[in-house]
Amino acid sequence: MPDPAPMATPTPAPSIARWPWLLGTIAGLAVLLTIGDPGITSDEPIDVKVGRNYLSLAGGLIDQVGSRGVGSVRQANLDAFFADNAQHPPLGRWLVGLASVVFEPVEGLLGGTDPMSVHPARMAPMLAFAVLVGLITREAARRFGLPAGIVAGVSLIFMPRVFAHAHFATLDTVLALFWSLALLAAARGIEARRPVLGLTIAGALWGLALLTKIHAWLLPPLVVGYALVRLPIRKAIPGAILWGLVGLLVFVVGWPWLWNDSAERLVRFLSTSVDRQPIRVLYFGQVIEDVALPWHYPWVFFALTMPIGLLLLGLIGLVQGVRQARTNPFPAFLAASILLFLVLFSTRAPVYDGERLFLHVFPSWALLIGLGFQWLWNRVGTRRGLQTLLMALVVAQGVGVVRMHPYQLSYYNLLIGGLAGADRLGMELTYWGDTLDPSLLDEVQRLVPEGESVAIAPTFHHLYPTALLTPGLFEKEIRLLPEQGIAESRWLLVFRRSAYWSPTIEAAQTRGKPVREQSRAGVWLSRLYRFDPPPPTFVPDNREDSFRTN
Repeated sequence: MPDPAPMATPTPAPSIARWPWLLGTIAGLAVLLTIGDPGITSDEPIDVKVGRNYLSLAGGLIDQVGSRGVGSVRQANLDAFFADNAQHPPLGRWLVGLASVVFEPVEGLLGGTDPMSVHPARMAPMLAFAVLVGLITREAARRFGLPAGIVAGVSLIFMPRVFAHAHFATLDTVLALFWSLALLAAARGIEARRPVLGLTIAGALWGLALLTKIHAWLLPPLVVGYALVRLPIRKAIPGAILWGLVGLLVFVVGWPWLWNDSAERLVRFLSTSVDRQPIRVLYFGQVIEDVALPWHYPWVFFALTMPIGLLLLGLIGLVQGVRQARTNPFPAFLAASILLFLVLFSTRAPVYDGERLFLHVFPSWALLIGLGFQWLWNRVGTRRGLQTLLMALVVAQGVGVVRMHPYQLSYYNLLIGGLAGADRLGMELTYWGDTLDPSLLDEVQRLVPEGESVAIAPTFHHLYPTALLTPGLFEKEIRLLPEQGIAESRWLLVFRRSAYWSPTIEAAQTRGKPVREQSRAGVWLSRLYRFDPPPPTFVPDNREDSFRTN
């Protein structure tokens, strides 16, 4: 039986080739110009600290090798090198740490100086987002048409929570880039004229995704399935095997912590997503541990955290993809990559932070948005009025990004009544400190007398209050304390992650007087309280402490 003809890979027209660069640049500039607007989140100091430690230790190892030779490096040195945090592979934190060091000389232009050099580290996700938007634009234009490419790229910028995550020096936007690169490279490898070679090369990108976060371990069933659909078995199986071997080789070589006790350490790493303290989540008015959330949690957040127009365009693209699955299975491949994570997080797998743990599926949805728009565009034909209406529909989807700035992680769409509706229904209203932004900290500096202290709640890590210290607060000798410091403070700074409000914090808000707040749509997201002396007595939270992982 002859092999099926491989899908032709058209050479992009010059007009198509320009658009990925243009939209990628616009996306990068949009983040760069607002990079210091959101507050520092609780995860950022951890990721930046580990990344900078990696770089510092790497310099020491390089000096050792240069003076004593490669043989002087013992496994104990490598173990110590990565002992700072073996919960995540190193690539994402390498990049965050590298950005923190490289852009530290200009951090004053990137949101201001901070003790942990978080703001310069935000350049890593910013650049990753710019590349991601360009990648999605090119892929959609190449496969579906130029209008699809433009709208696919724009839709990523217009997804408020995706845009917001691109500001934070964490792993999520970096993972979204490497996951998408690995997914699309595998698809192109399978569709190439020499698929075995194409898959072998694509395996290296899977290795980079593996080096970023644990999610990439779920890519093999998608790639194997797509290979079996598109190729004869005699090509699909060898290609998938080589793809997997190359990816694993890149993963192991790139993470020397695995070179000793490899099997035991790999098992330990793969169990980190379940072997930890559960995280509390506020969901429809109830505080629930992440492993006990209802099955519909990921589906609800997928549906409620992007503009409705983009949701509808993606559904149109999904329907069209299913209809053409026999002749072009690529849209079904994208749909499967989204469905895989929504189904996974519908089980007992831990899921929290709304959309964050499956943020990397939104680029695939953006490609389906492009397909849906292209179908509508083709149906409209040359009727100018309808073309203008379609373009206006897409432009209108960007309103949420603008109106919620810089608190896009508090965005909910009209299906739930926006942020006000989410508040009424008892949904989590903020992320992990992003609403403690520079403008609020400036108010703290202005209102709090010199030498006094301010407790911050909720507090998830001892580094967090230090990371928020601005030069102005430092000059006034204003101390920022974890929530346990409320007993010695006349001031309390609170953000609305209410699943982690201890009874003491709830009581303090009742007793204290709110003097400043940040809000959107009539809903307060962070507040500064003042207490008349004596300050409230601290009562320890008797609930089990939760160790938060990212």
